[in-house]
Amino acid sequence: MKKTILALIMLLFCGVSIADTITILNNGKSGGSYNARTQIYKEGLELQGYNVKYENIGKISQAVKIFKSTDKPTIMVFSNNMVHKQNLFHNPENFIMLEYQSPMYICYAYNSTIEGKLTVAHGKGYDVKLLKRILGNDIVLVPYKNSGAMLKGILGGDVDMMVNNQGKSLKYVASGHGSCSVSKDLPINYATVIGTNIDVISIREVLIKITNNEQFKNYHETRKLVRSSSTWALELALVRKGEKNWE
Repeated sequence: MKKTILALIMLLFCGVSIADTITILNNGKSGGSYNARTQIYKEGLELQGYNVKYENIGKISQAVKIFKSTDKPTIMVFSNNMVHKQNLFHNPENFIMLEYQSPMYICYAYNSTIEGKLTVAHGKGYDVKLLKRILGNDIVLVPYKNSGAMLKGILGGDVDMMVNNQGKSLKYVASGHGSCSVSKDLPINYATVIGTNIDVISIREVLIKITNNEQFKNYHETRKLVRSSSTWALELALVRKGEKNWE
């Protein structure tokens, strides 16, 4: 009993309460944008005094399953190009913030040996029907675990093309191995943070503060990502409208 009281007193003096324990689900793998963003949020929350329970899931579908079933205060990074595939949509109960928005790119390898159908790298969560509707049926879609794996795949000559985010596409252009251009047909990608069993407005203030640290500023600037600076309501409306374009 004495130990419990002492622990509570120490938590109060440290500025951390039992309610400040938060779970963050890492739904990405090393080299991908989901993983990179999750790590920065994790470190930022810890610096803010939160007791962070880090769950390194590494698979979006499994993380979504946990997110839907947990009764603990939980957050995870997300994006609107995943909502239909994962059957998890942004709504007033789970939406925390729009971190940034960026167009999708289509990249072509210079050394591609076009024999038969073009092979096109894409993220596992991307809507296959949407990609074929835009790129045509005369292609072979090759799913990759994340944006980093796609970049490695096209650099290694495993595919002729890739549909990727802005950050990895600009890296590919810089490599000199191929060209990339903004897709006029693919919808804009909105990178978000969602939560469950948590006050979305309160944690939003904390996460916005984290996105203003040097680590996040560098992450956004090097990838030329357009950051959001609107209200919660306007961001949610924008994201929900954008979801429909990924059907």
